[in-house]
Amino acid sequence: MKRREFIKFSASLTLAGAAPWANSAQPSQAKRLLVIMLRGGMDGLAAIPPFADSDIGSLRSELIPSNLLAGNQFFGIHPALPTFAELMVAGQATAIHATGFGYTGRSHFEGQDIMQSGIMKPYASASGWLGRAMRTAQSKGGVAISIPMPLILRGDAASETQYPSWMQAPPKATYELVSQLWANVPELKPYAARLLQADNIRLAADGTPEPNQQRRTAYSLAKEAAQKMQLPGGPVVGVLDFNGFDTHAGQGAAEGVNATKLKQIDDALRGYREGIGTKWGQSLVITVTEFGRTVGINGTLGTDHGWGSCILAAGGLVKAKGIVSQWPGLKKSQLFEGRDLKVTVNALAVYADAIQSVFGLPPEVIQKEVFSYARDSFDSRLFV
Repeated sequence: MKRREFIKFSASLTLAGAAPWANSAQPSQAKRLLVIMLRGGMDGLAAIPPFADSDIGSLRSELIPSNLLAGNQFFGIHPALPTFAELMVAGQATAIHATGFGYTGRSHFEGQDIMQSGIMKPYASASGWLGRAMRTAQSKGGVAISIPMPLILRGDAASETQYPSWMQAPPKATYELVSQLWANVPELKPYAARLLQADNIRLAADGTPEPNQQRRTAYSLAKEAAQKMQLPGGPVVGVLDFNGFDTHAGQGAAEGVNATKLKQIDDALRGYREGIGTKWGQSLVITVTEFGRTVGINGTLGTDHGWGSCILAAGGLVKAKGIVSQWPGLKKSQLFEGRDLKVTVNALAVYADAIQSVFGLPPEVIQKEVFSYARDSFDSRLFV
């Protein structure tokens, strides 16, 4: 996206020149990346409503909260995102609006495969764009807080999955005993320290095991991922996998199904920031979803599968100030197929910028080894 084409009410960007890959001043391994997958198609128009667009009121008045948080003079922020709004004021968060992939088929299965693989043909790749980026950068591995290994991380052999069990964890003394036994077995010795680290992470502030159900909240999952990622030699990448953004019915405005899902994102940001500690300044959190929602409301007070959405990003590596958009407008003639927000920013260009920031990979390497994207669709650096 050409800089001169940014709408005049978008906040200006603090641009950072790309350092050569081999001479990066900041080692890529010192940085941390958390990707939050939002399955179902997150409604970008609800998360970051363009309240100053003259057509928004007639199209979805029932879905616009009256208590929007401050974004800028054109966009607001949903009240379920107070942490995100706070970070934006501090210059540590940005929303990139009217984003999406080239895929317009509106199928969850195809769309989610594309959002994870980074390949515009569904089911064409057995690896994901994040896994390929890690493999290319020779990173230390990633952790997905999920039960199966998500496609987005496949391609990096060092990555693993972890998720709180439904079973109550054993006492701390049991972990210590098993660790001592493993320490005498060469094949198991490398896992002894990890076992104790995992035990320390699961303990509440008073030293007692945190209830497993509590560990499965968005806040706790993100905090646990961050605690693993801030350990010496810990993973540089984390993935959270949230479902339920398919708001076909009873979507709601300030409250309701959608507000509950947006709160998950906000809770995850809060948990990650708390868990990552001093590494927040070298962290980037970014969302990915398969598509957006229709501009208009359906007969069950929800929205259907659309095209354009928005990307939320936060962390000390964010350099874009405020909300960034090349706004396409919401008049019927400006909508994709007369119903959807048009995509004006290629999501892959944003993720390529994130890869360049965290792993130090230059654009030409990303194009060759990770995924191909239209570089001229977004020529401004969002992340340092």
